Amino acid sequence: MSLTDGTIRSWPLAGEWHVHPESRHRVRAGDGIRIGDGVGIGDEVTFGDGITVGDDVRIGDGVSIGHGATVGRCVYLTAGAQLGAGVTIGEDARIGRDARIGDGTVLGAGVVIGDEARVGCGVEIAAGATLPDRAIIRDGALIAGAAQ
Repeated sequence: MSLTDGTIRSWPLAGEWHVHPESRHRVRAGDGIRIGDGVGIGDEVTFGDGITVGDDVRIGDGVSIGHGATVGRCVYLTAGAQLGAGVTIGEDARIGRDARIGDGTVLGAGVVIGDEARVGCGVEIAAGATLPDRAIIRDGALIAGAAQ
């Protein structure tokens, strides 16, 4: 599904599954969400209340974005990725298949999280950092980015 009006203004029944008439994809959306231009949304995606998704983001099938999360422009959330409440992701980041990002985590621009990685709550990952597949990062960790 591609949304180009800049926002999903209201859903008839917040929290219920809705089928987009063009793509036939099912989306469950909370209240007060903002979706940027050119966003591609897969099937069975769940948006929490008060989220913001930037322009040109790609959201794979089965992705869940927690309440109050912010996703920057040109981010790729691959199938099955799960973002906790209050997560912030900088532009041009990539979250791998079935990766889990804990509540309140901040990912800088250009961060790459590998498939099936587990990132705890309150983690800060600096711009340009890369985590391998199946990485496990404990709560509150600080991860340095790529050397400039």
